[in-house]
Amino acid sequence: MPRNDKAALAPPASVKRQRPAWYAYARRACLLAILAAVAGLSAGDYVPGPLEIAAGSHRLDVLSWELQYLPGKWRHLAANPPAWFAGAAAGDALADVDEFFARHARLRAVDRRLAHLSAEARPAADSQTEAANLLAERTALLHRISRLRPSVEQTLESAVARTLRAQGFGSGAGIFPPVDTALVSSPAVLVTSPRARIARGAELLLHPGVSAAERAAIESRLESQTGLSALVVDTGGIAFYPSIAVPHAGLDYALEIIAHEWVHQWLVFRPLGRRYFQGGDLLALNETVASIAGRELGTLAKRNLGTIPSSGAPASIATPPPVTATAAFDFQSEMRQTRVRVDALLAAGKVAAAEDYMEERRQVFVQHGYPIRRLNQAYFAFHGSYANTGAAGVNVIGQQVAELRRRSPSLAHFLRTAAQFTGPQDLSDYLER
Repeated sequence: MPRNDKAALAPPASVKRQRPAWYAYARRACLLAILAAVAGLSAGDYVPGPLEIAAGSHRLDVLSWELQYLPGKWRHLAANPPAWFAGAAAGDALADVDEFFARHARLRAVDRRLAHLSAEARPAADSQTEAANLLAERTALLHRISRLRPSVEQTLESAVARTLRAQGFGSGAGIFPPVDTALVSSPAVLVTSPRARIARGAELLLHPGVSAAERAAIESRLESQTGLSALVVDTGGIAFYPSIAVPHAGLDYALEIIAHEWVHQWLVFRPLGRRYFQGGDLLALNETVASIAGRELGTLAKRNLGTIPSSGAPASIATPPPVTATAAFDFQSEMRQTRVRVDALLAAGKVAAAEDYMEERRQVFVQHGYPIRRLNQAYFAFHGSYANTGAAGVNVIGQQVAELRRRSPSLAHFLRTAAQFTGPQDLSDYLER
């Protein structure tokens, strides 16, 4: 593992020959111009559909998001060049990373405690005082997190970029597309599926932080209007540019998501990625490739960072402990069995029986520490897109992609091979050679 000093964050000599920072600015500016043009062309004849009507004001405006985050990242990069241009101390950068994620952990604890206090029927005076103190602390945490975020993003981007270069990606101009991420809350997504079969249908991005009550209302409105199965589900990241990676799940997960979303951005210039929005097996193939590669790249990027100087766990506060999963309960295996049974019931035309069964199984998962709010066709349509998970049931794509990675001599070979596939048949044919 690299040492915790300047050498730990120093890139290979080849990185120093990268094109200057303005080159990345120009590419981002082109992307923003394209987004603006598309929005302008479509604004005049836009007619909201059932999903937009059901979502109401919770619908996310992607162009507005880009306008909010892209310019800020440009300004930070102009004022704070990467470490190999400015010679920034590795120790300071790693300390910021540690503090950033520790404060996010503390923020989650504060939010849990505030939710517990707000649920009290008649809060006592001391509870009101505690809530006021926690709200003040929450404000301070958010302020400090916002100050740390730009430098932490840059440090993690650099670690992932160096990892990609070491794996054989990149050129004299650096990594393309450049690794660029925002460590912020990721959008929720309104997912739909037919009730009679599990298939990922129309979707809509929503603002982060939609409450449970608002989610239920959106789902109810859409289901009553369309007869579809609907679900509002959180995402861990999304391949905007910059991509989004949620910070509240910790450093390891953030690195994995940054890498995962970069793989999607890289694939979009290749046959497999260009077919992502055709849905079905092509979507599952894209997501499974990105999941396997993202997990591996994230692990390597963590090593590339060096030793994080742990500041210790955030101070604990009096809050009920979260429900923990039962050790003997295998989530993926149980979810796979559930999906297989649901598929069989739906194939037999027993839609109501399948929905009753899913609710029974949801309660079993909750009892074993997995607080699933809704388990329905839309749940399986979304989570089953990752073909190497239990929600996919018996899905040969997940097994085949895993086998492709096993046979590949390197991660780069795996990705470059998968990138040329135009469908699952290409994958099957390749493995049969």
